[in-house]
Amino acid sequence: MNENDIARTLGQRLQTLANAPAIYWDNQDVPETQARPYLVVQMVPGQSPARISGGRVHVGFMQTTVVSDVGQFATYANETAANIAALFPYELTLPCGDGKLTITSDTQPGPGFRDGSDWRKIVQADFFAT
Repeated sequence: MNENDIARTLGQRLQTLANAPAIYWDNQDVPETQARPYLVVQMVPGQSPARISGGRVHVGFMQTTVVSDVGQFATYANETAANIAALFPYELTLPCGDGKLTITSDTQPGPGFRDGSDWRKIVQADFFAT
């Protein structure tokens, strides 16, 4: 298993989100013409992979940011963030490459914040993959 397997596993799960807006992955630029709302996803690896009992262990988190317009109620961002969090419940275990990936904490939306003309709400899904 490697980082590509992890990104593929989490990304495929995220893409099951009902009524999902456009999703931009960590290696994509968001076009200036992109209307809001949309999602920005970044895979954040933890420390270098370790070996436990002869196997490789990967830790990290997937950060998904809901980007919506400022000046409107935050309802859309809040609801979408909650729906994303629901896709990654604590102890969810998914097949990943030649191993498995487990969500290691209760995935909850973080606080929203203003970023220029955008309203952003972040959801962090922590994982452990072996």
